[in-house]
Amino acid sequence: MEPKLTTIRSEIEKHLSRSGHNLASFAKISGLNRGSLSAILHGNPAKPISLGQLDAMTRAFGFPEGWLYPLYVEECFTDERVSRRRIEPFLVKCAEIGKVQCIEEVLRRLMEYPRPLDIIYRVAERLFASGKVQEAAIFYQLIVENEPDGSSERMAISKYRIFMSLQSTPDMDKEQALRAVISFEPYRGLLPEEMQLDGLLKLAKVCFALHRWKDVEQFADELRALASGIYREELRRSKGRRSEPFRAERPLVVYYGHGYLLKASALTKQGEYEQAKRYTAGYADLSWFELMDDEGRSSVESFKLFAVANGFTLELLMGNTSVLPSYLAFLSENPGEILSGMVIIMESANRFGFSADAVMARFSREMLRFEQFQDTINVDRVYRLYYQIAIYYISRNQCARGIDYIIHCLSLTIRLNSGKDFIDCVTLFELNREYASAAQQSAYRELMREVRQHEEITVDDGQRFGIV
Repeated sequence: MEPKLTTIRSEIEKHLSRSGHNLASFAKISGLNRGSLSAILHGNPAKPISLGQLDAMTRAFGFPEGWLYPLYVEECFTDERVSRRRIEPFLVKCAEIGKVQCIEEVLRRLMEYPRPLDIIYRVAERLFASGKVQEAAIFYQLIVENEPDGSSERMAISKYRIFMSLQSTPDMDKEQALRAVISFEPYRGLLPEEMQLDGLLKLAKVCFALHRWKDVEQFADELRALASGIYREELRRSKGRRSEPFRAERPLVVYYGHGYLLKASALTKQGEYEQAKRYTAGYADLSWFELMDDEGRSSVESFKLFAVANGFTLELLMGNTSVLPSYLAFLSENPGEILSGMVIIMESANRFGFSADAVMARFSREMLRFEQFQDTINVDRVYRLYYQIAIYYISRNQCARGIDYIIHCLSLTIRLNSGKDFIDCVTLFELNREYASAAQQSAYRELMREVRQHEEITVDDGQRFGIV
């Protein structure tokens, strides 16, 4: 005799019997209708169970959330059909509470039915809209792998959502960031305009962190052109009868200003200082921008601040050291700019030979806090600052202090998985090895062993990663 098949209804009946409840008493404690319970358990055919009803029964029995979810999969597939009313909330809930096996089983079976991607996409969008970015990514990935039209808007949005989910990964290194850019970049133009703005801004910022300056320029140019076109259309709309304004994640002036800011920054990194000055002027005063809300006006003030800071940067990099006292006063008033400002000051000190001892002494307390940064952009800035400080001390015959900074830089390149920067540090150490103490050489060897063990540093021809 074959064993009786376990079903969701047989489990409910079993626990009803064990708990001593009848339908009336169980309906009362679960908050469900007695007639609905009867139809679910004894109907012929049995009435399907909604996810809300199942969760109510689970709570009434005192079991943990998702107790009968593995058996609920069958409720989503009845009479050779897919029940969207049950399958979509079920997949969302499984993603939220981590029922991975249930998701895998539903998706495996769902792919055998017509138009499964419609359901999967709606589930992904519901999760994404509720802030479940990582949970949504697995559904978007399934769309990317199975979408028949590679140039569809759904494909582009799925690629974009995956790109966003990767950006929210706290420990993503440079190699992973580059792969994310390469995967999403071809689809940016297929997005709706409001998403294109966000996509271009995020692409430009990631490429900035990767030191891919030409890519930053390209995305900044596209961002500026798109924002300008939308702005002109919005001005016309505001004077006409159209009532629905353009909606994006941020105010339109944010994208417009960043188109200039990122372009100027990329030109600065490439030594094109005069061109960078022209683009800096483009975001220095955006008070003329119409159709702004409070967030937009606040952003205009931020751009004004960035323009002042970057104006000092350009002057220093061009050798105008007379601005240094004013720049130091500016940094003291704006402590959030101290890290990036010190990178520029140390680079200029090394380039033009002036002393930066007083600068380091002035901001020594702030420098101690730099170690607290965890995000890739600021960790990269800390690396660039320490690398310049290492060069500064070595060039002034304070090799022991410089080598301490080299060793610290090496540990940061391992953390960032930045092969080009790693090579720069190794080269600088080897050129000054004779001045390293026994303790410094031991620390250096220990870092080399760590790299050897993990073998994660990506070394290429220098095109992938660059040094500022």
